[in-house]
Amino acid sequence: MSPQGERANRRILIVDDTASIHQDFRKILCAETIADQTLESIEQSLFGTSPTLHQSYSLDSAYQGQEALALVHQALADNTPYALAFIDMRMPPGWDGLETIEQLWNIDPNLQIALCTAYSDYSFEAIEARLKFNDQLLILKKPFDHLEIRQMASALTWKWQLAQDALLKVLSLERTIEERVQELLKVSHLLQYDALTSLPNSTLLGDRLTQAIALGRRHDTQLAVMFIGLDRFKRINNALGHPVGDEVLQQVSQDLVATVRASDSVFRYGSDEFVMILNDIHHPQQTQGIAEKVLTAVGRTRHIAGHDLRVTASLGISIYPNDSFNAVDLIKKAETAMSNVKEHGPDRFSFFIEDMNLIARQQQTLEAAIRLALERDEFVLHYQPKLDLKSGRIVGAEALIRWYQPDHGWVYPSAFIPMAEDSGLIVPLSQWVLRQACAQAQRWRAQGLAPICVSVNISAIDFRQRDFVPNLAATLEQTGLAPALLELEITESVLMQNVEETVTTLREIKKMGVRLAIDDFGTGYSSLSYLRRFPVDVLKIDQSFIRGMAESSQDLQLISAIISLGKSLDLNIIAEGVETLEQLEFLKTRNCEEGQGYLFSKAVAAEDFALLLEPGRSHLMPDQ
Repeated sequence: MSPQGERANRRILIVDDTASIHQDFRKILCAETIADQTLESIEQSLFGTSPTLHQSYSLDSAYQGQEALALVHQALADNTPYALAFIDMRMPPGWDGLETIEQLWNIDPNLQIALCTAYSDYSFEAIEARLKFNDQLLILKKPFDHLEIRQMASALTWKWQLAQDALLKVLSLERTIEERVQELLKVSHLLQYDALTSLPNSTLLGDRLTQAIALGRRHDTQLAVMFIGLDRFKRINNALGHPVGDEVLQQVSQDLVATVRASDSVFRYGSDEFVMILNDIHHPQQTQGIAEKVLTAVGRTRHIAGHDLRVTASLGISIYPNDSFNAVDLIKKAETAMSNVKEHGPDRFSFFIEDMNLIARQQQTLEAAIRLALERDEFVLHYQPKLDLKSGRIVGAEALIRWYQPDHGWVYPSAFIPMAEDSGLIVPLSQWVLRQACAQAQRWRAQGLAPICVSVNISAIDFRQRDFVPNLAATLEQTGLAPALLELEITESVLMQNVEETVTTLREIKKMGVRLAIDDFGTGYSSLSYLRRFPVDVLKIDQSFIRGMAESSQDLQLISAIISLGKSLDLNIIAEGVETLEQLEFLKTRNCEEGQGYLFSKAVAAEDFALLLEPGRSHLMPDQ
């Protein structure tokens, strides 16, 4: 017998209400009771032939379906499952064969079944329609031949073993991919983050600031760069030693992070220097207030190693686009402003341009303006197409909110979404987006256009609302949109909060038939064990990885690993932020299914998107 044969699972369960049937199976399948062994022994004596090797099976008996269910339960609990069950169709007064099979498959879907029947109680079509794993079922007509039983036992037990071996190989591949992804993330983290404070370092500062400037240019928004230098910090290291100095730096870094919004960034620039990027700055007073908070946080008294310590800082500020359009220049000008402050005394701040306060103020209260905009119906949705990268066909649309103020023109999301989240207005705003997107998808269908899946971004606050799932169901019912044509995009970081609660909510959404996508994948460090639990359909590769492809081979490797990981989990992969032909070509060579980005189309109004869906319209895929 081959080594494979020796390790195959030969456990078989016989389920029949007739004791003689069990005896017949043992005579046929148990080598020590095979009737023709006497003849074989005579042949060996007369002709010197080698003894015949018979496959050895382990048989258990059950006389009713309920008894079989208990045995299968116990076998699973003992980690010695059955590979095959021969089940009689008629076993009065308990379950019949089909009921027994359904009950067994509910607890062990891997079990192979041979259904034994001498009657035509059910047609094959009826059996196929009733049983969900019909590829694991064979029909055996009574009376049956001994050879037929042996062949069926051999084939089905081997089929069970091969299926288990394939599953183990898939799990091993998934573990290998996850380990590779985690290794790449760790290497990337070590290169881009400060080991002492865990803050991103100067290497990452240039990339993040360049991205922030690009977004500011695209959305016509301002940002501020703050350069923070601790005053006379070397005295602490010289007097108390570097361990105390390191503890001070760690505490200062934590305080800096606590003073700014989650959308802002803090970097360790040098030994005792830090840089902040503040996005979506609307007026100088806003920046001034943050600077005062930063100086207060840094200057608090600290109790370290038995000493009461107080450090102060000097702070310089530069503004995009007023001071420069270039990342390096903005950092230099903020550093220059900080150096000028140090010359006039510690614990102060200064703008690079002294008359910065003369910049025009934004509207008095953004929160009030958002409330008024909801009442006046000033918000609109634009739709960015998602393309199948093989065919160039539009397969979906992402709904993106825009705000048109009659007196000021267009206001982009980066200017008002953070305020909406801080004030709680993001909940009614998200509900408005969901209703409008679903209704628009229905209007496109009413125009005779091909149905496409429309995706909506869901904020963390909205997702955690107790009535989120009921409101979603009500929206689908009110608009009449088929659930399969709606996709909810939820960021990886949101999903990793309160994982058990998240899984419950996601499963409720999936029961409706709504598609689920993990947005910004690769930024939240979720593990494969969590991904396997989330009932999601799509992974969206974060655009920062796509943007960094040209400069970083690590981003290329990471994107390839994410695509492989998604495919091993049978998920659809979409890359967002595709802007160059080089990016497109790389994604196509890695078999990424879908993409969206400025290379294909920006987000457009609903009527313009309808034109893209018209039959005969040329596809959006650029010539290569």
